Amino acid sequence: MATVKLLAIVERGKGKRNFSCFATESIGNWALMGYGASAREAMEDIKEVAKEYKEEAEANGETFPDVEFEFRLDVGSFFDYYPLDVTATAKYIGVNPSALRQYVTSIRDPQQKQIDKINDGLKRLAKDIGAGMMITQPAVSYV
Repeated sequence: MATVKLLAIVERGKGKRNFSCFATESIGNWALMGYGASAREAMEDIKEVAKEYKEEAEANGETFPDVEFEFRLDVGSFFDYYPLDVTATAKYIGVNPSALRQYVTSIRDPQQKQIDKINDGLKRLAKDIGAGMMITQPAVSYV
């Protein structure tokens, strides 16, 4: 059986260490979900769930495909997954630091306009980081 590619959403819930991950589609009667104290843990948990479902299906003489996930992170899980300073990132991307901290901790949910602004700013940040601005040798050697 071919590998099935599924979109999985990673979300941060209210409170600390409360992350969930769910596939947007089921495989037959099998719903794929994972939970953890971090975004990474929730992502690993859903992979483990898929592995356990496959083992259970095989034990029952059924088939369950290999699953590959494409993950999408909400604002809170993004800043958990990538250990960026929220305040500095907010300033760089042009978002109010206090508002971004509230989005990250799930105190407030951003409106689509803010999500788009954050996404555009993070894309700009990634492009700037990839622009090769880092020095490649000790600074003394440039003098």
